[in-house]
Amino acid sequence: MYKQNQIPGFPDGAQRICDALYIVEKDGWVNYFLWDDNYFSHIKDDIRSKRFILTSLMENGHVRAIELERGPLLIPHRTLMNWKAQHRKEGPGSFLIPHDQSNTVVITPDKSAQCATLLAQGLSISAVAREAGINDSTLRKAISRGAIPKLTIAQTNEQEQNHSSEGSDSRGSEADGDGISSGSGDSSNSGSSNASTKSERSQIDAQAAEGIGTACTRADERVDTALGLATCATTRFEESCDVHMAGLLTGLPTLCANGLFSGLTRLQNLPKGFYSVMHILSVLGFMALGRIRRPEGLRHIPPGEFGKVIGLDRVPEVRTLRQKIGQLAVTGNTQTWMHELSQSWMDADPTEAGYLYVDGHVRVYNGDVANLPRRFVSRERLCLRGTTDYWVNDAIGRPFFVVSKAITEGLGDTLVNDIVPHLLTSVPLQPTQTR
Repeated sequence: MYKQNQIPGFPDGAQRICDALYIVEKDGWVNYFLWDDNYFSHIKDDIRSKRFILTSLMENGHVRAIELERGPLLIPHRTLMNWKAQHRKEGPGSFLIPHDQSNTVVITPDKSAQCATLLAQGLSISAVAREAGINDSTLRKAISRGAIPKLTIAQTNEQEQNHSSEGSDSRGSEADGDGISSGSGDSSNSGSSNASTKSERSQIDAQAAEGIGTACTRADERVDTALGLATCATTRFEESCDVHMAGLLTGLPTLCANGLFSGLTRLQNLPKGFYSVMHILSVLGFMALGRIRRPEGLRHIPPGEFGKVIGLDRVPEVRTLRQKIGQLAVTGNTQTWMHELSQSWMDADPTEAGYLYVDGHVRVYNGDVANLPRRFVSRERLCLRGTTDYWVNDAIGRPFFVVSKAITEGLGDTLVNDIVPHLLTSVPLQPTQTR
């Protein structure tokens, strides 16, 4: 007995989503064919039914989310994850419940003029939103698309005088209108309207999956690096709105001050490729700030959004990132770089380096390549295979360097043979031989 392959026969115009699912739009209806069976149908403009059937197909395992992200549907990954969460939390019937959609315009002309006047007076966006009685995010989006005119102090005073004058005539109204129209023109020229939105970037990233890959929008640079015509990609930041995890950029000065890029090209090298050493170190530094412990955690973040944070089109794939980390560990001089960083940190605060704290941690090994000895893991209360990392910290817990041991006699042996010889040459303000 063997499983017979199903040979589907679909009408002309069928759009292939995956091996099992095809979609046919005809006469104002959308038909979903699962193999050769007409699985579901709905009216073309019925958005709720579309969400229901696509989520049901994902939950039943007939189609994967990555297949819906590609053409012709081009649905963002985060949207699909939200649908699946709604299906599991509220049930499939929640997609068919009509929602009350209010068509009330929030940013009216009067509200727009009021917000522009308050902003010209120097108030913050949050304060203006509270004063005007609207949502903070609504006001920010209105400013980004140019719906709030940009007024100067002189225009604000002129508007207040016109409103306070008795019996305002048509001339006063024209003055107000001119002030608002000129402010709108200034707002449109400010450049904020040119910034891409999150939905626009999601569509562009999904369309790029039909070519090189998801969010690979810099095809020319990728081809040049693949052919050896360029050393690496150029770091270029673009004007964007609502970038996911963009707040990590505020920690970039701290990473630089701690020496993240101190060993570039001197102690850390990579072969020619799209991602340079600086890109890989930036990703690892931002992962630490974002509390992403493993490269696999990047799969839960839109790659194009994280790419905007590091100045590229997308973040490296998990396999690529692990490959680059392995190359850095083999070709780079990591021990020298760690010792130089430790020396610089101790020299920056020599008083704290005079009292050190050494702590050992067991790092459990889950692979099958090496046969490591077992050691007691206090957190698991078991003896498991792994390595022991001895961290050398200052009095307030800031680490200086780490010594990893696969086979060790204990903390005392590591102190005498590995840690103390390094401290004798690294700790500042030590007495000389003469003294």
